[in-house]
This record gives sequence, C-alpha cells and structure tokens, in this order.
Amino acid sequence: MYKDDQWYRKLVRDVEEHRSDFTAKQWQKYRMEFMLRLALRIKDASDACETCRDFQHTLTRLEEEFLELPGSKAQRSYQDQQLRLMGEHFAKTHHLTPPRYYLRLYAYYGLIAGMLAGIILGLMALGNGIYLPAGTVAGLLLGGLYGNAEDTRANRERRTI
Repeated sequence: MYKDDQWYRKLVRDVEEHRSDFTAKQWQKYRMEFMLRLALRIKDASDACETCRDFQHTLTRLEEEFLELPGSKAQRSYQDQQLRLMGEHFAKTHHLTPPRYYLRLYAYYGLIAGMLAGIILGLMALGNGIYLPAGTVAGLLLGGLYGNAEDTRANRERRTI
C-alpha cells in the first residue's frame, strides 16, 4: 500500500505541475480531473487487482506525455481511449461508474430498441414510415431517463468515480 500511495502522490504532484500549461477549457476537455479521480481509485484497488496495477503504468505514461496533448490528435485519442477503458474496467469489475456512464449506455440501448420498435410497428404492421423516427426518439428519451435515474442511484450509493 505504501508504494501505491507514493505513486499516487507523485502522479498528482506531476499533473498539478502541468496545470499552468493548459487553459481551463483544455483541462476540462482532456479530462484531467477524471484522470486524477481514476488514479485515486486505482491506488485504492491496486492491492487486490492486477489490472489496476497495470493501469498505474498507463497513467504514468499519460502524465509524461501531457505536453503533446494540444498538438497531437493521436495522443488525445489515445488518452481518451485509455481513460474509457479504465472507466469500463471499474464499472464491470469494481462496480464503480464514471460520470454519466448509465446515461450513455441506456440511451444507446434505447436508441436501438426504439429503432427496432419503429421498424416493426411502423413499417411492418402499419405500413407507415413515420413511426421509425418517432420510435427512435421515444427509445432514446426513455433510455436516457432510465440511465439518468441509474446514475443518480450510483451517486447516492457513492459508486461514482
């Protein structure tokens, strides 16, 4: 645990040193606060989880390449991909979710279900194509509402990263 604590302190110190290199908009766009919250969760879970221990190296590498973020689209894409992968790991393995995780997930599922309902109801049963966009919008809204409720429940249970 002591080694993980040292890693976390060093990472936070190094990330905070780079804060002046970025504008507030860039800091938010590159999801630096989320990365620091992930680092804290990784520090806490790394004793029991091998994958979380591997994420320590990934976060250290991301921190070392901070100065490349504004000029390199590939680096921004890589960072976003790695943060998403870490968030999915925490959601599946440790039952901790990133912000708006369920909203995005269920909105996507609702979109697909609404499209299918629109196709089945509109085109096959009634022969009218207007139900396809209506079903899509209804599915997206219902999925988003359910996902928002799940995110609220996760926040209330303190399961958000």
